[in-house]
Amino acid sequence: MTDKEYKALYNRIKKDLYEEFLDPDTATYGLDIINDDIYESIESPKDDIKSEIKNLKLILQEYLITEEYEKAAIINQRINDLQDKL
Repeated sequence: MTDKEYKALYNRIKKDLYEEFLDPDTATYGLDIINDDIYESIESPKDDIKSEIKNLKLILQEYLITEEYEKAAIINQRINDLQDKL
């Protein structure tokens, strides 16, 4: 953590504590920040499928370059199956 990030975190904590002291009814006790971070880090199944399609397309290109058409057909079928799931 850089010094700038540390100071920003310190100021945010200080501000939140002050606001919670003044009005405890609206206090979140930092849970709003924690929940936002958790939800941002969770990937949806669609994101996983899109990532796999991207990787399979790279593999497909390699098989086409090396003229391994049987393997390319299998990869292409897998890509089509995944795209149907989206």
